[in-house]
Amino acid sequence: MKIDFYEEFPKKENLNKLKLIKFQTRLFIASKSLKKFQELEKQAKKINNKVECAYWPIIKNSYWISPFADTQDLLDLFNELNKCSNHILIDLELPLNKGLILSNISRYFKNRRLIRSFLKENKNRITTAQFPPSAIDLFMKILGLDYNIKVEKSFMWYSSTNPEMINENVKKKLIRLKNKNAHSISLGTIARGILGNEPILSPDNLKRDVEFIKKAGFNKIKKTMHHHNLKAVV
Repeated sequence: MKIDFYEEFPKKENLNKLKLIKFQTRLFIASKSLKKFQELEKQAKKINNKVECAYWPIIKNSYWISPFADTQDLLDLFNELNKCSNHILIDLELPLNKGLILSNISRYFKNRRLIRSFLKENKNRITTAQFPPSAIDLFMKILGLDYNIKVEKSFMWYSSTNPEMINENVKKKLIRLKNKNAHSISLGTIARGILGNEPILSPDNLKRDVEFIKKAGFNKIKKTMHHHNLKAVV
């Protein structure tokens, strides 16, 4: 099984954990600019030159990417990404600042077209981080958080944050999902994210989820780099 990693907070002490990784992997590094990402990539390569670095862009006002982001932020982002030769993570989630949903609702259709166009034109070098298949798939498409485009979709199945009923629904959907080799599963949460209050998945439950993913037929998973006990993860 191929294991990749997310690093949302690429501080020196977090990147130093790359020393523990002895296999080929891809590290998605979060950054607010391509210039900063390239600096972080150099740091990561000095620690472990076998690691492939991918750019995880953070948007100025909304943090994540959705049709409810500011239009200018999306235009600036996609212009910047056209200058990037690395693999790219497009994190499809509603804005961290939920007030943007109301203030940008009139720009929804324009922004959705911008996102869809970029995904379509760059599908061979993009992974989307998005919510897993569930009973509200249609709603996710309406919100502009899921697109019928052949990119690698990494489904954020954070079982520690969900009630058991939702987890069971997600598991059933993942089992029935076609073309599993083209997608991956992001497991968690195994470290705090930007919200700072995410319930943490225990090592035993992480093992349980990994075993389910294998049994379901997926061969790629993604985990958080800045986990307090990375040895237990790798």
